[in-house]
Amino acid sequence: MKTPQFFSDVSHELRTHLALILGPAETLLSHGHNLTGVQRKDLDVMRRNAVVLLRHVGDLVDIARMDVGSMTLAYTEVELASRVREVARHFEPLALQRHISFTVDAPESFLVQADVEKLERVVIHLLSNAFKSTPDGGRIRLAVRGAPGERALLEVEDSGQEGARGVAGMELGLSLARDFIELHGGLVRVTEAPGGGELFQVELPRRAPEDTRVTRRTPEAAWGLEAGLALRSTLESLTPPMDERSPVEVAVRTEDSSRPAVLVVKENPELHRFLTDALQADYRVISAFDGQEALEKARSLRPDIILTGTQLPRLSGEALVTALRQEESLEGVPIVVLSTRDDESLKLKLLREGAQDYLLKPFSAEEVRVRVRNLVQLKRVREELERRNHELERLRSREEAHYRAILDASPAVIYVKDPQGRYLLVNKAYESFIRRSREDILGKTDEQIFNPENPEVAEAFRRNDVEVLRRKTAMELEELAPHADGLHVYYSIKFPLQDMSGQLYAVGGISTDITQLKRAEEERERFFQLAPDMFCVAGVDARFKRVNPAFSRVLGWSEEELLSQSFLELVHPDDRERTLQEVADIAQGESALHFENRYRCKDGSWRWLAWRTSPVAPDGAIYAAARDITEQREVQEAVRLLNLQLEQRVSDRTRQLEEANRELESFSYTVSHDLRAPLRHITGFVGLLERHAQGALDAKAQGYLRTITESARRGGQLVDDLLAFSRMGRVEMRQSRLELEPLVAEIWEELAPEREGRNLVLEVGPMPEARGDPAMLRLVFKNLLGNAVKYTRPRAEGRVEVTAEDGEDGVVIHVKDNGVGFDMAYEDKLFGVFQRLHRASEFEGTGIGLAHVRRIITRHGGRTWGRGVVGQGATFSFFLPATPAP
Repeated sequence: MKTPQFFSDVSHELRTHLALILGPAETLLSHGHNLTGVQRKDLDVMRRNAVVLLRHVGDLVDIARMDVGSMTLAYTEVELASRVREVARHFEPLALQRHISFTVDAPESFLVQADVEKLERVVIHLLSNAFKSTPDGGRIRLAVRGAPGERALLEVEDSGQEGARGVAGMELGLSLARDFIELHGGLVRVTEAPGGGELFQVELPRRAPEDTRVTRRTPEAAWGLEAGLALRSTLESLTPPMDERSPVEVAVRTEDSSRPAVLVVKENPELHRFLTDALQADYRVISAFDGQEALEKARSLRPDIILTGTQLPRLSGEALVTALRQEESLEGVPIVVLSTRDDESLKLKLLREGAQDYLLKPFSAEEVRVRVRNLVQLKRVREELERRNHELERLRSREEAHYRAILDASPAVIYVKDPQGRYLLVNKAYESFIRRSREDILGKTDEQIFNPENPEVAEAFRRNDVEVLRRKTAMELEELAPHADGLHVYYSIKFPLQDMSGQLYAVGGISTDITQLKRAEEERERFFQLAPDMFCVAGVDARFKRVNPAFSRVLGWSEEELLSQSFLELVHPDDRERTLQEVADIAQGESALHFENRYRCKDGSWRWLAWRTSPVAPDGAIYAAARDITEQREVQEAVRLLNLQLEQRVSDRTRQLEEANRELESFSYTVSHDLRAPLRHITGFVGLLERHAQGALDAKAQGYLRTITESARRGGQLVDDLLAFSRMGRVEMRQSRLELEPLVAEIWEELAPEREGRNLVLEVGPMPEARGDPAMLRLVFKNLLGNAVKYTRPRAEGRVEVTAEDGEDGVVIHVKDNGVGFDMAYEDKLFGVFQRLHRASEFEGTGIGLAHVRRIITRHGGRTWGRGVVGQGATFSFFLPATPAP
């Protein structure tokens, strides 16, 4: 156990060496007139870092004392408001330089019992943090007030600055300030300030614990050593090097702004000159020769230090000290009293009034320089240390907030327990899991949380924690934890936490709910075992690693037999080469979507298996599924043979039909051709008879001849149509894109003789392009339009409409008329050969026109249909596909 003397010795040793660095550096900076600008800058860096390091030495020693419990408090009854104002006064020049609105809100009197030096360091750290975080032109507020329960509340609020947080090196001071406050039984809170930035709230008891010795601090008590060092280091860090000062700061200072200002107040001109000569090499000397003048110059110029005598005109030295200490802006300015009176009571009185030093004449110039230098440096160090420590505390709090945010954002349950099992830290996931607030969990054990509902859970948690502490190493394990829907399985990583001395002080844990994963694994295993298909895990070495029971059921081999040999030994010899190639492809990252081979059963038979696999896994495993398709292969073979037979029969039948069609067409052509000759003879001889017997035949005989002639003509027309219908089945189609609207107009003009003398109107809607044989489609439109003209003959006003519907798969054409129509009962006869729904005496024709239409459209891969109403008209339609027929 380290004693307080040990830390004092360590601090002394370190500070001695730092003094040997700081002293020569300052001497060289003060007297090294031959130094270059770069050398001065390097020396200044050494000096400033030595000052900062000096502060850190004190802070680290204090933290070490805190860790081993050797830090004690020297309680003193003190005016907290006065001390806070005094600390704040040291920061006012910096605030003025940076145009920061720095306000101090403290009552006139506010007594507390505390360790004054530590409270001063706390205030220095908090203000250092605020000044570090606040941009030029920002605002900082320092306030002291009472809090409920006989407690004091100290607040430091800053306006903050984007990017000002997280400056390295400030966590130490802020942490130390927090430790000092907690040592007093207080606490530190950090929240976001209403106007942005941060608000630090320090709350501590106003009275010392019972049975604690409390001394009364005298007003003249000077700064403590550690507080002084903290202040000097803080201000040294806050104040930029001379060559880095901003133009605004230079403008505010006097023409010799590189040196501290010393206000020398002496009524004796010779003594005043002596002091001026002693100090002017290092300081800007401001002269005053009476107390009132000194007070006014101190108010307006705010020097870094004041040297004053005791016997001054207009306002005595004693009254001047009192008046200066009543000036809030001058509260932190050191005052050195120079006196010829060796009067202990006067010395004590002036020190009580607020003087920092009492120098008795005669004194040497070097002594004056040393004392002034020490106090000025202490003042600046104190200011800088206060600011930096304040910033460090803020940063530490902010880092803790960052860690907390990271922990709370984690979906895993995270916790820390002390060796007794009491919770020290939990994240939001743990709160959700337990369904309790963090405040209700911390400080309690698993037994207190889970009993009496789940004592076995608490026992298991505690048993695992103790084992981790015993082993002093991390452990991975599965644990059960209660949820509303029952026990869940958690995968936990538990690990011991040790301090710098290796002492175990806690056990930490990160637990992830893997209940769904476990259930999925169980379901996969159940599916693996019960699946009717064959599932396996194999390797690229051609060996099974695992098989499900379906393998044994299909092949007859036991699982042990299947795993003990290469699966290639079971593959049919004719399929092995293909199987090896498939395994090689899978090893290269390909998948087998469908692969078939034959496996030998234990009884010597062969079964066809169809395989599906995934690409090889990173661990070299191949996951595959197989299905017994032996019966399917047998059925497929039988179907294949049957299809071959059917194809042969269809081919034979097709040949027969094609031959029959050729014979029928040949017969039709022959019959038609043979019929035309007799009909021509009849027509010819009737004509001869009419010429030779003209005048000899009576009217009745002439009527007979006309009947013979007309019948022969109709017979000839019928034969011609029959020949054309027969040729239509043999003509080669020549399909192309064609415009339908011009085709309709052209055919309508060809029908002009049939329309002559009639009131007949044609209406043609938008007609798209179509694909087909132009000659054949011309015949289609000629037949349909000719029928429309013919069957509208009884109408006084005839109307024919041609419209089209264009679709993705083709075009539909409609030819509509308002003619005599037809009975839909005879719809099936419309497109038959020689089928007529009207008498020849009413409407001429052979009954082949619509048959032509159907045959042409059918050859184009389309279809035809008709709709009609007797006495109201008819509509004939056909569909032409967009894709030409083969």
